[in-house]
Amino acid sequence: MASVIRRKPLNRYPFWFACFTDALGRRLKRSTGLTSRSRALRFAIKLQEAADEARARTLTEERARAIISEIVASVHGGDGLRSFTVREWFTHHCKIKAKSSDAHTSAKYDQISREFLTYLGHKADLNILSVTSADVRRFRDARADQLSAATLNDRLTILSAFFNAAVRDHVITNNPCSVVESARDNLAPSRRRKQPFTVEQVAALLAHASPDWAGLIRVAFYTGARLQDCANLRVGNLDFSSQPRVVVFEKYSKHGDEHRVPIHPALRDYLASLVAPSRSGKVIEFPADQRDRFLFPSLAQRLVPNLSKQFRKLMHAAGIENRKVREAGKGAARDVWTLGFHSLRRSNVSLLADRGVSEERRMAITAHSSKSVHAGYTHHEMTRLGEAVALLPSL
Repeated sequence: MASVIRRKPLNRYPFWFACFTDALGRRLKRSTGLTSRSRALRFAIKLQEAADEARARTLTEERARAIISEIVASVHGGDGLRSFTVREWFTHHCKIKAKSSDAHTSAKYDQISREFLTYLGHKADLNILSVTSADVRRFRDARADQLSAATLNDRLTILSAFFNAAVRDHVITNNPCSVVESARDNLAPSRRRKQPFTVEQVAALLAHASPDWAGLIRVAFYTGARLQDCANLRVGNLDFSSQPRVVVFEKYSKHGDEHRVPIHPALRDYLASLVAPSRSGKVIEFPADQRDRFLFPSLAQRLVPNLSKQFRKLMHAAGIENRKVREAGKGAARDVWTLGFHSLRRSNVSLLADRGVSEERRMAITAHSSKSVHAGYTHHEMTRLGEAVALLPSL
């Protein structure tokens, strides 16, 4: 039976204590933090109710939260605790981001939301409190075969932002991502086996590609940009008024800077053919009502894993052999494809290197900040290496 008492002297101990019997039969006293006897008694009755259900083994997580919500409502007034499922909270936070952030950032949050909710399955419709650090770790490990460590850690950062917002809004008390370790880049051995496309292979891909895929391949080959950045390009990302003309990739770095890549003449003509530009003297401008239109609408705002699978099918149709290599990292061994859409980025870097473009300029084009990472993208042709070796003096 629940009751309340107060310790003396009252000027030192103003709060009432709740007395109740716990699930193990022990008589306990807990401070309510309340000076009103009636409110403290309601608090004690709810604690006893929870203990009784725990003794009967009928107390579930949802029921415990409901009881706490009833305590808050009866003691402090109002509607009690707000309760969200994982899906409800993620949808709610995405709407907030859509109002407070630019379109690129909002799309990124939407994508991570879809990926995580899909991974959770039925658990996405349970209370957000049900998500544990183990769920986040399994999500990280499930994506490790598909993404680089840097890309995966970027996704984990955004995922953590969803839960940090829930902590700040008092929906949950702890962020399950806070104790999850960052993804480690265990792909160094296999990266040396990952290859760029040859010019002939790129031509074969274009010959078998749909119009949108053909455009995507051209942009990646000439700019060295990543799959998602290419797929989500809009007409407004083309700056034909500058000299040289550039493609603008927004929010390309973690610092939120835009990344501007000069447009190759062949790519310039192709992109101009997608939208009829207007001329103002020597300046080429695209119609204002077209600026938000995606350049490749059938591929825009799609999940990267799905696009990667489509691209592998395109490689098969083009007769390009793609092998898997067994990689033994610090975790479990796994298979890694030697070729993929990212190979176009490697082609860009390697061809520039073979034509004598300095490392500094290549890194500026690809937005690589680390020389060690950039080195892994540089695949010199053996003929070029042979020419270099031949420059050594004869003994």
